[in-house]
Amino acid sequence: MNRQSIIAFLMVLLLILCACSSHRKADGWYPVADYPDNSIVGKPLATVKDFERVTIIRDTFIIESDTVSQLLIQGRVKPGKRQQWADGTERLIGKRLGFLYNDSVITAPQINARIESGSFQINSPDTTLIKRLYNSISQIIKNNGNE
Repeated sequence: MNRQSIIAFLMVLLLILCACSSHRKADGWYPVADYPDNSIVGKPLATVKDFERVTIIRDTFIIESDTVSQLLIQGRVKPGKRQQWADGTERLIGKRLGFLYNDSVITAPQINARIESGSFQINSPDTTLIKRLYNSISQIIKNNGNE
């Protein structure tokens, strides 16, 4: 094979690799479209790298005399992102804000008020997913603290 053929082959291979590569969105909170479509409709309000802390808790409540227990993640964005969070949640009153993880919307509650505290909750009936998500976010927060 001559040099030009090798270069042409490498260029084609590079183009194929670039065309096939997927572009993942950063995990975090994004505005989402109305029901039933959970598609992202804007830039993130806060990504996981903007989180100050997360805690996993068990919430127990009663529905029609049945006790229901589920895991959920409570968290807060970093102090430097709280104004952005408050302004963003105010703009989204009456709309939905979804938590995106591995390009899937995990939860998408409707925003009913401006959230100045920077607090949030992530819930899902999938306990395994919540545990995996908590571990992933905790690791990112820990690694960001070491930078």
